[in-house]
Amino acid sequence: MNVSTRTSGILQGTRGCPYCMSRNTKDSSWKNSAEKAGRFWLRPVRCRNCHKRFVRFRRVPLAAFAGLVFLGISALVVITVQSAGSRIPSEHERKLAELDPRDVARIRAEAGSSLAQFEYAMLLSQGGTSEREDLVEAIKWFEKAAAQGHAQAQYELAQVYKLGRGTLQDYDAAARWFMEAARKGHVAAQYHMGRLHRIGEGVDLDLIRAYAWFNRAAALGHGAARGARDEIAASLKPEQVEAAQKLSRDLLSAPSSALTSAPTTAPTASGLTADASDSVKPESKAESPADSGRVIGVTARP
Repeated sequence: MNVSTRTSGILQGTRGCPYCMSRNTKDSSWKNSAEKAGRFWLRPVRCRNCHKRFVRFRRVPLAAFAGLVFLGISALVVITVQSAGSRIPSEHERKLAELDPRDVARIRAEAGSSLAQFEYAMLLSQGGTSEREDLVEAIKWFEKAAAQGHAQAQYELAQVYKLGRGTLQDYDAAARWFMEAARKGHVAAQYHMGRLHRIGEGVDLDLIRAYAWFNRAAALGHGAARGARDEIAASLKPEQVEAAQKLSRDLLSAPSSALTSAPTTAPTASGLTADASDSVKPESKAESPADSGRVIGVTARP
């Protein structure tokens, strides 16, 4: 006779007989594998009173299963509580959320991060009122970020001095900051260094140095720099092109003093020669913003 599918009820206890309600029972065993199949969680029991067999849940697997369920629920509760706690903003975050975005950016910039200073300067120059006060404030933060070595801030500051927005036009300062950014690998700054040396603005006219900077920018994929380099190459002698290519390889590795101490000789646009170096001219020419097609905070890449 196969064991009954009845299990002991709650009222009879785990070993109570579901037929005669007797508690006088004992553990039995499965008669064959077919009877045991699919009943891992169950154990056969025989009633000494009515001699019928029934099944009950195994205590150890059931306890283990209950423990796992309990641990799972506990972990879920803990994760839910922690997630809810993390979504609650701190007092500092609540105060920042109540401030104007510009005030938040200023607070972060005042903490000293060059990236935060650059972003605040860009916010003032791009999203400000375009009043002179905003532009002057933007220059101050560009200078702070540039002094910490932020290449994009150095480039933007060079453009500020080149265009004269919010300050007097100063090609000497523009060339200095273009040089700082260019030596950090800023491709647009390298292109502008080539332009400055090609026409002699803020630096001496030097076609070999112009070729070298255009060549650096062209190697980084700057299309206009590639075209300008090829135009200059057509006016240089083979030995001058070779010297310019060697200088191009040394531009980023050589100290700044080496870039301004060794003059080179290159033909000018009129066919004459010019003794040129990276030293800054005492006089600089003015360029209107319309000539460059760029405003502060917007990077123009020809």
